[in-house]
Amino acid sequence: MMSMGAAHAQSSVVIYGIVDQGIVKANSGTTPGAMLPGRGVNPDTWNIKAGNTSRLGFRGHEDLGAGLYSRFQIEHRFAMDTGASSNATVFWLGRSVVALGGKSLGELYAGREYSAAYTVALNADPTFWSYVSQLGSAYTYASYTPVATSIEASNIRWANAVGYKTPVWGGFSGELQTALGEGARKRASSGHAQFKAGALWVAGAFDRLDSNTNMQIVAGGYDFGVVYPKASYTRSKGGVNGDAKAFTVSALVPFSFGRAYLSYGSLSPAANNRDSDMIGAGVQYDLSKRTLVYLNLGTAEQQTFTRTTAFDFGIKHTF
Repeated sequence: MMSMGAAHAQSSVVIYGIVDQGIVKANSGTTPGAMLPGRGVNPDTWNIKAGNTSRLGFRGHEDLGAGLYSRFQIEHRFAMDTGASSNATVFWLGRSVVALGGKSLGELYAGREYSAAYTVALNADPTFWSYVSQLGSAYTYASYTPVATSIEASNIRWANAVGYKTPVWGGFSGELQTALGEGARKRASSGHAQFKAGALWVAGAFDRLDSNTNMQIVAGGYDFGVVYPKASYTRSKGGVNGDAKAFTVSALVPFSFGRAYLSYGSLSPAANNRDSDMIGAGVQYDLSKRTLVYLNLGTAEQQTFTRTTAFDFGIKHTF
């Protein structure tokens, strides 16, 4: 006999992804690639490299009735030019999450998921951590990398995560997350609070492994229509890269053909005098709702090193 909930259940599965292929070239400056996020190529050499990592994902949603739903999302990352996985040990590198929620109740989720702090850092960057012009990890995260184990795969995701996302209350929303160490590391935690009303956006977030390894970020912006300026300030402690402070300012300008952006980031590590700053600029031209071409420039200099400059151009298709 079918239950009433099952009788009303509706489900859907969507296949989605990004196919991005670009060309990158950097000069022979000695400023490390970590200070110019998105470069990642040999100097004075033409390189095939995605501006935004290609991916293939599946997401499903089921209406359980009474305002409740369940969902899942799994996402694989790969390099278009070789077909190789972005990570040899983590196939679902992007995320692998199952969740249960309701519009008025919020959502509980479990699996491999972005740190709650990443949501704020991502939105503080007008490129959304893409291209050689991105502010990225060095400047919106103050180079924070809590652990170096391969299963974690990056500084923006946690394996073995359990979290809760609140509903939106009058423009306010939040998220709390913990990531179990399962004997391999300490239990991690992260969270964010955001307020978005009309053109205004303000947010704060943290990511924490312990009292010696943690990060805090505050960010905000106001969309004037003709330009959307944003700013962020981040403090990191411990981890792979040590203590640091960073701030960013940026502006995104919409055009009838797409958009352009300009950004500046400054990073100050506590352990040495090797402060760095970066300037990023770029433009995207929308050929359709799903296809765009891009051109970007990023330039960074760290104290005691020479300036590194890179540019990229390419095409991106989303589906």
